[in-house]
Amino acid sequence: ENSHYKTNMATTSGPNTSLANAAITLTLFILPIIYLSRKQRRIARERQEERSFLLSLSNPSSPPLRPPLPSIVRRVLSRCRFAYLSTVDVDANSSHLSLMRFTYLPDEEIIVMSTNRKTKKYDILEKQSGVSLLVHDFSEGDSRELTGEYSITLNGNCSLIHDVELAERYRAAHLRNNPDYPQFIVGDDIAILRVDVHSARICNINDQVIRWNVNNISKS
Repeated sequence: ENSHYKTNMATTSGPNTSLANAAITLTLFILPIIYLSRKQRRIARERQEERSFLLSLSNPSSPPLRPPLPSIVRRVLSRCRFAYLSTVDVDANSSHLSLMRFTYLPDEEIIVMSTNRKTKKYDILEKQSGVSLLVHDFSEGDSRELTGEYSITLNGNCSLIHDVELAERYRAAHLRNNPDYPQFIVGDDIAILRVDVHSARICNINDQVIRWNVNNISKS
């Protein structure tokens, strides 16, 4: 009798189990497709908005850009990680260029970076705070979110963060954004930098340039 009961159970549950497995397999197959499709549509929508934004600014009657940072700048900063940092060596009467990883904090509209204290740029930043940053969204590996359409030059003031609590908050955010590079972010000799942007030049692949300033705006 037990043997007959087990046989009936196996016969009854067999088709149901197969249907359940098929449903799970189908779900696992479809969900990534839906996710990628939605992601691609979002990226395409953002790119179209960015192109429309620059096109609208080519109209002489368009309103001037005002703070906060333009949406196109915020988006490029949010999806990029590399920047070229230019500082001025007053003693040598020359500029100093560094390749940096950065993190953009949109809620505060600041850029966070880090550097070893035993570097030339740290010595320079102790003497003067004016910096320029060049950011572009050209491909970094296989990232599909980078459009290869924009380069942005940012000018601002770079502060060395000495407040321990604030520095650690920025450091944690910077590390989350660049988890593969703790050697450049974490350590007793690693200083945290904060850049407050006061002007920007936005250039697209068609060499259309828009200037943004925290105080006023001009276009060329």
